[in-house]
Amino acid sequence: MTNYGIKVSKPGVAVTDTDVQYQVMNSEHNSLKVWKAGSTNISVSAFTGFVGTGIGNVDIAHGLGYSPFFICYFKLKHASKLWFQDSLDTSMLVGNFITGSAYSNDTNLHMHVGVNGNNLAAFTAVGYYQILIDKAYE
Repeated sequence: MTNYGIKVSKPGVAVTDTDVQYQVMNSEHNSLKVWKAGSTNISVSAFTGFVGTGIGNVDIAHGLGYSPFFICYFKLKHASKLWFQDSLDTSMLVGNFITGSAYSNDTNLHMHVGVNGNNLAAFTAVGYYQILIDKAYE
C-alpha cells in the first residue's frame, strides 16, 4: 500500500493498518461510480396469446462507446413491490407472470418487460436504472 492517496475505513477500524476489504474507499483501487441514474415508464402491450404481444421496451441512451455495467429493477406502475431482472410473483394475476430484463451495448441500456398469461390488458411498468462506470478511464 502506498503512503499517499485517499483512504476511508469502516467505523472502528484504523485506516493505516487495515486490509482493503475493511476500507470503504481507497484511491489506490478502482471503484465503480454511478454515472447516470433514473426511472422510465415502460408501456406493455396487451397479451393476446400471439407472438409479439405482451411486451414493452425502452432504450436509455448513454453514448459511452462501450457496454457499461448497470443495475436495473422494475415495478408495476401503481404497486409497491420491486423486482430485479427476473419474474414478478403475480399471484393476483392467476396463471400469469411478468418478467423484467435488461442489457447494455455501446450506445444504450435496453430495458424490457414481458408478460405471459391469459389475455391480459395493457399496463405500465416502471424501470429504475443505474449506469456505473470507472471514471479513472473516462
